[in-house]
Amino acid sequence: MKKNIEEMNVEVLKKQNSKNVLIFLLYFVGFLLGPSLLYSLVNLVYPINDVIIANLIGNGLYAIILFIILHKILINNFKKLGKDKINNMKVMFKWWGIGLIIMMLSNLIINEVVFNGSIAANEEANREIILASPFLSIFLAVFIAPFVEEITFRYGLRKIFKNVWFYAIFSGFIFGFLHAISGIESAKDMLDLLYIIPYGSLGFAFSVIYYKTENIWVNIFTHMLHNGLVYSLLILLV
Repeated sequence: MKKNIEEMNVEVLKKQNSKNVLIFLLYFVGFLLGPSLLYSLVNLVYPINDVIIANLIGNGLYAIILFIILHKILINNFKKLGKDKINNMKVMFKWWGIGLIIMMLSNLIINEVVFNGSIAANEEANREIILASPFLSIFLAVFIAPFVEEITFRYGLRKIFKNVWFYAIFSGFIFGFLHAISGIESAKDMLDLLYIIPYGSLGFAFSVIYYKTENIWVNIFTHMLHNGLVYSLLILLV
C-alpha cells in the first residue's frame, strides 16, 4: 500500500513538472513571437514603419497581456513587497552586485582579449537604437523589457526546478544566449556567443534573487534599475 502511494506521488509530480515545462514553453514562444505578432495586427489597421515604435507597441501590448493573465499573482506579490523589504533589499543588492561584477569583468576580458577593444554586436545595435530614438528606446528597455523578461525567464522557469543552482544556471544560460545571439547577423559574428557569459551571469543573479525572495517584483525592479543605469551610461558615452 505504501509503495502504491509513493508511486502515485511520483506520477503526480511527473505530470505537474510536465505541466510546468509546457507553461514555460508557452511563455518562451510568447516572448519570441508575441510582440511581433501583436505589432503586425496593429500594423494592419494603422501602418507604422518605425522599428523602435514597432518594438514599443508589440512589447507593450504583450506586457499588458501578461499582466492581465497574471494579475492576481502580480498584485499579491506587490502587496507583499513592504512586508519583507529589508531582506528583499539585502538579497537584491547582494546578488545583483555579484552578477554585475562578473558581468563587467567578463565583458572586459572578452572585449580586450578576443575582440581587441571592440564591443558586442548586440551592444552596438543598442547604441544605434539609442541614437535614433533615445526616449522611446529607454522607455522600452527600462520599463517594458524588464517586466516581460522577468516573467518569462524567472517566473516561467521557477516551478520546473527545485534546486536553486540548476534553476539559476539554466535561466541564466537561456537569458544570456538570447541576448548574445540577438546581434549576430552572419557566421563571422559567432564569437559574439562568448557574451553569453556576461549576460548569463546577470540572468543567474536575477534567478537567485527570485528564488530567495519569491517575489517577482523584486526582480522586475532590480532589472529596471540595472537597465536604467546601463542606458544612462550609454547615453553619456554616445
